Amino acid sequence: MIPIEYRIENEDESVTLDFKREIYNKDKNHEFLKDIVALANALSNDTYRYIIIGVKEQSGFKEYFDVKRDDVGDVANYQQLIDQNIEPNIPISIEYVEINDKNLAIFKIGPCDNAPYMFKKDYRKIKQGMIYIRTGTSTRFAKRQELDLMYQNRQKINRKDIIVGFNEKIDATLELLALSETEIKNIPSKVRRKEIQNEIHHRKMPYYNRNISQLMSSSMMWLDREKPLSSRDDDELQQMLVNVDREYRDHNNYYLFEEVGHRLNLFIHNKGNEPLKNCTIKLRIPIKDGFYIANDIYDEPENYSRLINNYQQSRYPIVEKKESLYIITEKINTIKQKLPTELFQEEIRLVIFPKFIDSNISIQYEIYADNYPEVINGNLSIKVIKS
Repeated sequence: MIPIEYRIENEDESVTLDFKREIYNKDKNHEFLKDIVALANALSNDTYRYIIIGVKEQSGFKEYFDVKRDDVGDVANYQQLIDQNIEPNIPISIEYVEINDKNLAIFKIGPCDNAPYMFKKDYRKIKQGMIYIRTGTSTRFAKRQELDLMYQNRQKINRKDIIVGFNEKIDATLELLALSETEIKNIPSKVRRKEIQNEIHHRKMPYYNRNISQLMSSSMMWLDREKPLSSRDDDELQQMLVNVDREYRDHNNYYLFEEVGHRLNLFIHNKGNEPLKNCTIKLRIPIKDGFYIANDIYDEPENYSRLINNYQQSRYPIVEKKESLYIITEKINTIKQKLPTELFQEEIRLVIFPKFIDSNISIQYEIYADNYPEVINGNLSIKVIKS
């Protein structure tokens, strides 16, 4: 969302932005209500509309005037005035900013998602049932076509029509298996560490004959061209133990995330009458020791040509670590209506260790769309079970 200070300094008046030189006095309450209704009815996808007090705009130039908070008064009085005279309800708040050493007051109007708004009784010069709309920088009575558009916009997408879950049934919970003891023992770095330790132990045995052992190859090697353990000296073996986790990091990632881990996607069911357009999906998942999410798709470390190909073509979502959370981001041009749709082009890779058995992992989702005024958000849960 663009900061309101930036909009005040860089934008002209519009259907969602109105500048006033000074605060409304009591004699101008009908003008205040008229402006509120007109802005709330403006045909815009913006959730909120703003009246800025302390700005005079003329011929593209702005002049700022100091506004005293005591002159503005309590927001509750303004809200009561609105509630008594306008339907449906229009919530407002008052904020203050400083620009060019001048204090400005801001009436923040909205969310404006239930138009058309109208006067529910006579108020001074305004008659019951009047519906004003802001077009450009002016206010006038709404036309029939504009009323039709207000109803259409309101009916296109309702929050209750948008459901997110783990599968085509849109389940809010999912059971996933933790790694088994066998899968953990077969982690490549653990296998390699065991080999090295066995070789070191073997050399301490009375029957050990180094000359004979050097003629034999290791029975468990990841690369055929690798020098056998039996041909390495004692210092090499000790150094290999120190380096094994680093040397086998790519092997571990491929094994854990591509072979024995889980692949996760979310589904959205848009039951509305219109697609969601230009969507951004964000997941927030706690970072915990023993629960890991891949940064990308991992290929077999030996297959360098495929590794380069995946780097160029990967559609894996963006995975970031921020403070104590994984932040997963994906963009989708269109989420169609009526059919469950996968949110991620490439499934999220994750792995769960046994320490999480019988516990729950929470997932918070947020979906932003150009043609839906609010954030679509909610929570899902993964229950970890024993393999």
